[in-house]
Amino acid sequence: MMRYKGMRAGIALLAVAALSLAGCGSSGNSGDGGDGGSGSGTSTSGGAGQSTAGGGGDSGSSAITVAAQAWMVEKFHMNDMVDKFEADHPGKTVKIVQYPDNQSLANFSLQWSQGKADQDLVVVDGASVAVQFLAKNMIVDFNKTDFFTGDTAKDKFVGETLKFDSLDGVQFAIPIGLETYNISANKTFFDKAGLLDADGNIPAPATWDDLYDMAAKMTVRENGKVTQPGMTIQWGTNAVSTMISVEQAVRGSFYDDDGVLTFDTPEMRKVLEVWKKGVDDGTFSIDTFSNKDAGRSNFNAGNVPMVLETAAHVPEAAPTIGKDNSVVLAMPGSSENGSYGFTAGIIMPSASKNQDLAIQFVQDAMMSDIQVAIGEEWGKLPVIKKYFDQIDAPWKTAMYDLVKISQPAPMYRGLPEIQDRGKQLLQQYLTGQVTLDAFLTDFGQVIDKADKAAK
Repeated sequence: MMRYKGMRAGIALLAVAALSLAGCGSSGNSGDGGDGGSGSGTSTSGGAGQSTAGGGGDSGSSAITVAAQAWMVEKFHMNDMVDKFEADHPGKTVKIVQYPDNQSLANFSLQWSQGKADQDLVVVDGASVAVQFLAKNMIVDFNKTDFFTGDTAKDKFVGETLKFDSLDGVQFAIPIGLETYNISANKTFFDKAGLLDADGNIPAPATWDDLYDMAAKMTVRENGKVTQPGMTIQWGTNAVSTMISVEQAVRGSFYDDDGVLTFDTPEMRKVLEVWKKGVDDGTFSIDTFSNKDAGRSNFNAGNVPMVLETAAHVPEAAPTIGKDNSVVLAMPGSSENGSYGFTAGIIMPSASKNQDLAIQFVQDAMMSDIQVAIGEEWGKLPVIKKYFDQIDAPWKTAMYDLVKISQPAPMYRGLPEIQDRGKQLLQQYLTGQVTLDAFLTDFGQVIDKADKAAK
């Protein structure tokens, strides 16, 4: 049983801090949610801050503060990590505080840029959003610390996992929870609709027209009203992540010839037309517009045949819909071109005075065997090889095969703005408020104006 040690006090203090910094960032919804002494920053060089870790700069520290979103506290078993660490290190304490979402990360920038930090570690949803802190060396480059030693040496990590959290040789975050976007499918619905092949498997759709046809056959209507959509697609908070994953799959890239993010391509236009058709006739649900967790909740409850977002919902739903019924279904093109691959990222402010203890917490608790339980329960795969190998489930291979050929989100400082505005524009298009051309033009302008620098 996880316990929320010091949570109420931490949340209250964080709220006060967030209000005092509200002028520095927007407060939209984002993501798949510090308290402590402030201190002066350390000297920095290169693309991220130079850490004191390993140099004994905070050898007397006895407490650290870790900021995370609410879902992370639950799904990463963070209070179990705290319990483990405090039991193994008597006299050391770890306080977890919550922050609302990715949009609110901008609230940390003002304090960190002034050489102060109320947080010693921050867990971010999708490591690419941490790129905004590379400017002015606000976060530590873990390559300049003693982190990659012993059980957390680089060769102990799964495959190319560390690359999801690095840029130009700077390891700006430590990954946790390896995931990719794809379709989570419930075979029960496919069986009832006669859509299984001779071996009892779901045939992978070759095109989005094929996928629409499958979803349409499983859509239930009563008296002209849809009572069960055939599919839910993540068009809420993480809508742009969905668009990135789908375009990577159907086109093999989400960049134009100049290396800039684009969705105005023939392949993506075709997908968007199919999406609009599915929304118009009720085959595709728009529940995620108002509740980003609607697709996940309905899939886990056995109420919808398919959901397109993180494929981690396959193991998450298995206890309720049956482990043999909950499967990863490759969306069109993903088996060849991959999708959107990502991890959450653990970042450390350069201004933290407690870097040695913070790194020890990441090494001893966050990179511990607790990752096995996180993977088995929530489908967020371990990033450490020996714990990854302990996951014994058919979905693991399918998911990891996709992760290996998937791509991270663009490493843009302005990515949070692109995500927030892109969601709004997509929803306007899907509900018929604007044409496809207008949507792509407007979204292209958002991308053009966004800060695409990484440092």
